[in-house]
Amino acid sequence: MNESIVENFSLIYFLKNVNSIGDVRIRKIAERYNTIDALARLSKEQLLMIDGINEKVCQEIYIQFDKIKDVKASAEIMISKCAEKKIGFTTILDEDYPFNLRNIYDAPVLLYYLGNLSRKDSYSISIVGTRTPSDYGRRVCVDITKELSRKGIPVVSGLAIGIDSIAHNTCVENENLTYAVLGSGVDNLYPPDNRILYNRIIETGAVISEFDVGSKAEKVNFPRRNRVVSGISLGTIIVESGAKGGSLITAEFALDQNKELFAIPGNINARNSEGCNNLIKKGYAKLVMNVDDILSELSFKIEDIIENKSEKTIEKENPALNIFETKIYSVLNETEPVNVDTICELTELNVSDCLVNLLTMEFKGLVSQLPGKYFIRK
Repeated sequence: MNESIVENFSLIYFLKNVNSIGDVRIRKIAERYNTIDALARLSKEQLLMIDGINEKVCQEIYIQFDKIKDVKASAEIMISKCAEKKIGFTTILDEDYPFNLRNIYDAPVLLYYLGNLSRKDSYSISIVGTRTPSDYGRRVCVDITKELSRKGIPVVSGLAIGIDSIAHNTCVENENLTYAVLGSGVDNLYPPDNRILYNRIIETGAVISEFDVGSKAEKVNFPRRNRVVSGISLGTIIVESGAKGGSLITAEFALDQNKELFAIPGNINARNSEGCNNLIKKGYAKLVMNVDDILSELSFKIEDIIENKSEKTIEKENPALNIFETKIYSVLNETEPVNVDTICELTELNVSDCLVNLLTMEFKGLVSQLPGKYFIRK
């Protein structure tokens, strides 16, 4: 394992053992001093100069310095436990930390995961809703998730029974990336009813948690979990929700994080639609009838993310298309649609790269997508 990753983990783990400081102050300290030893060499005056560190916090850090050997040993045990259970971890200091989550105010400084993280999460959408959806809610959730999957847009949710599970399951069935964010340790599934889905998500995406390995699903964990669900993505869709519930907590976090918020309108007499209808009525959420309503709001953000990432690694042949897009565009025509599998074969690109670049080209108005993952030049 990369030495810097271990050092980052050890520093974050050390700071999380300090009483009275949370993720915001831990991040401020960690971004300034990236090892425990570097922190331990600071004088009291230097510690007090760090934004958010007062006399009380300073004293508590010194208490942890007195236990530094024990804390380091505990960190090593946790790293070994992760290795045994094939659990990955990433900190706010690491490059593979989710792109959008890094930018929220109280981003979790440490994440554990089973499966694999992907840079595609930078243009993901969160889908959440009631645990007891109506037939209408189930149908809408499947339709929207399926369409997002066709466009290669990852979906994030909380693996709860109901809308969350439907969104995850639809992604898995359509071979789309999905993240499930837990309110327990990643090795301690809750609810246990979702074991099969949990295992399938790990194979194709990731199960994520900020709670230590082995942590139980405590009631207080779930609101914190919800801020991660909304934080990883560009926007959140509320499919069905009563007047109160966890979905509305996620909606509040999305608004606080300056993310786009969408809601599916429902029957005015249906209790499951009260939350969504109220969000739309108050102007907090945009009314959604199909995926195009979502993409019209997010297309520029998604395109900017994809293009910014491309600019760092790809030398563009011309200002309009990157080299991947040029390859794809060359095998398309204006009269006969071409299936994505054929595009992959002709361009020697994998399915994921093809779909990402086709999505960008669709936003640029260069191609159109037809049913069955067929594409044609405009």
